[in-house]
Amino acid sequence: MMPVHSSISQFGRILGSLFYCSPTQPQNQPLLALFADSQWQTACDFLSPELRSAIQAKLTQGIEQGTESLEADFQALFIGPDALPAPPWGSVYLDKEAVIFGSSLLELRRFMRLHGITLELQQNEPEDHIGLMLMLAAWVAENQPERLNELLQQHLLPWSGRFLELLIAAQHHPFYSGLGLFAQALLDYWRQALRLTVPQVRLYR
Repeated sequence: MMPVHSSISQFGRILGSLFYCSPTQPQNQPLLALFADSQWQTACDFLSPELRSAIQAKLTQGIEQGTESLEADFQALFIGPDALPAPPWGSVYLDKEAVIFGSSLLELRRFMRLHGITLELQQNEPEDHIGLMLMLAAWVAENQPERLNELLQQHLLPWSGRFLELLIAAQHHPFYSGLGLFAQALLDYWRQALRLTVPQVRLYR
């Protein structure tokens, strides 16, 4: 099995890019090709045979529908203009007002500022987007591994399960539903391998 820090470094970047960036972006083209073939599963011993099959079926179905369909799914899930079935920002789930730029985002920004961590963003946007958080986890695993447990335990895992539950339920977006199934199993593997105790918090969505 791939060591947990290597798993976070590799799959954090892969899933982060696919959740955050349009499937038409150049960096995502080789990632779509990766998931079109089941060979990627060789690095994922934590997946049961049944789950491997279910994930691959959804990924393949979505990819075979073509880039235009994937782009439409990405827009519907992460951009809008209609209501998003699975909002990708942590504060939507953790803040009692269920808004972006909520108090939990301020706590994440405080964590980043305290440890000298910055994200190169094109505009002022919330850093608690699931894609950004996964890429941030990959960076922390590589550069500040001593901070990794705190990042996952306090800032990502308390809400990511609910986001993934809603994403998986979006059955008419098969590729992203498949990614959600994989991410759900992956984050659970990280939690168990690092022996993390995730705080029980109230979720507002």
